[in-house]
Amino acid sequence: MISLLFALSLGQVPPAAPASQEAQAMLQSCEMTPQGWVCNYQMPAVILRGAPPGSVVMSDPPAIAVPVPPTVSTLAPPAEISSAEADRQARLIARCADASWLSLCLPDDRREARALRDAANARAALRADVSRLLSEDRCEDAIRTALAGGDIALAVEVRSQNFCAPQTPEVGTEATAEAAVVPN
Repeated sequence: MISLLFALSLGQVPPAAPASQEAQAMLQSCEMTPQGWVCNYQMPAVILRGAPPGSVVMSDPPAIAVPVPPTVSTLAPPAEISSAEADRQARLIARCADASWLSLCLPDDRREARALRDAANARAALRADVSRLLSEDRCEDAIRTALAGGDIALAVEVRSQNFCAPQTPEVGTEATAEAAVVPN
């Protein structure tokens, strides 16, 4: 504020914004009144674009208020995310999840990093439980656990990777030989 007043007293105008940024209003003059400072700005030219053909533009709010269902939390990552997003999340967790107050992480970054870390830990614990159940040959329980944990992709993976394929005896073993003999 003081530097702005100093620049105004010298008659200097702050440098204009680079052309790559959006146009900003330029300060023309300021004066002190009994109510406070009054400043005049020059507004940049505004370009209004119409709606593309075929789009619907609503001018009035709807007459009936429709209840909106609660949204699903955005912290749970989708089944397939891009590698760039996965890298960004990993860097965010490493940089901000356990950062002290001295770090350069914004509060929103800290919250997102902690939520991502907690979700990753929960997925790892669920995967460990499912692996333990598979090692005990309890395939149906493993699938139920994956579904109860909300990881449908893990349940599909368990079922499709032949972990839960029925064990068929091989030809030539005693079990098939006994099954082939039918008493008359």
